[in-house]
Amino acid sequence: MLRRVTSTCFVTGASGFLGRALVPRLAQRHDLRLLVRAGQQLPQFDAFDWQRVEGRLDDEAALRRGVDGADLVVHMAALVSFRPEDRARMFAVNRDGTALLARLAREANVGRFLHVSTISAVAWSAGPIELDERAPYNFGSLRHGYSDSKFAAERCVLDEVRRGLDAVIVNPPSMYGPGDRRKGDDSLLGAVFEGRVRVAPPGGLNVANVDDVSDGIVRAIERGRSGERYILGGENLTGRELLVRIAAIVGGRAPRRTVPRALLQASARALRWKERALGGSRPPMTSEILELACRHLWFSSDKAARELDWRAGPVDDGIRAAWRELQANG
Repeated sequence: MLRRVTSTCFVTGASGFLGRALVPRLAQRHDLRLLVRAGQQLPQFDAFDWQRVEGRLDDEAALRRGVDGADLVVHMAALVSFRPEDRARMFAVNRDGTALLARLAREANVGRFLHVSTISAVAWSAGPIELDERAPYNFGSLRHGYSDSKFAAERCVLDEVRRGLDAVIVNPPSMYGPGDRRKGDDSLLGAVFEGRVRVAPPGGLNVANVDDVSDGIVRAIERGRSGERYILGGENLTGRELLVRIAAIVGGRAPRRTVPRALLQASARALRWKERALGGSRPPMTSEILELACRHLWFSSDKAARELDWRAGPVDDGIRAAWRELQANG
């Protein structure tokens, strides 16, 4: 049975890539309050009314204003980084900010709390096998700040569930669609278009259209069981399969060779040592990125299919939409 449509929704992270796709869907169902930085403008949401709540995730007064009288909280805000030196900052934002918001939501008797996590807070595998929500967390040995802080944030949400908060967790994969500069502007799509990607990584990843993930989040709000997590995964592809798919869309050239896993692992270790010696990393190619490229993040979304009646389509439409926007913006 669908949950009752709520009236007021407080959203964090609305200015991000996922927010651009999700917030208009939420506006069709709720009166919105959006957490924004002081003076921040969001012209992408001019088509509907929304209330400003100025502050950040460490601003308790602002968060209290956001949750006061809210029926729903959608928490997307997070610091995403694969730089080892950002570990402490990510724990401050991703774990501590989530813990504060979830506690305040419980104290304000918010009807439902939707926490957007990541598949990087679930697990990885050494080979091409599909994992699901029950996989034991194993990123700890890698000491990746993003994964560890997002997993810790999930624990904080579940702590509040045990105290009475009605909360659901969703775990999206890597997403494609308009508005994501990290995968577009001078990054992967452009690099494939220009033929600058010479070899493919040996691992695999799950990728989805951001529109499909947004639809899954709406279904999780309406149908998800409190205290449960739902993987909202798309397609499981090898690194080379993804690059071939991108090349077919953008008109570029995909690499024919895959770098040996042992060589990439050795390169990751060497780069990690260099980062420590020089006191910092140089994105986008960091030791953490190379370590992930050696592994598989393949997942099953069967639980979301059964309980949310949700399924993702191919990622191609998301790649096309991202490429069209990049071309339009020059």
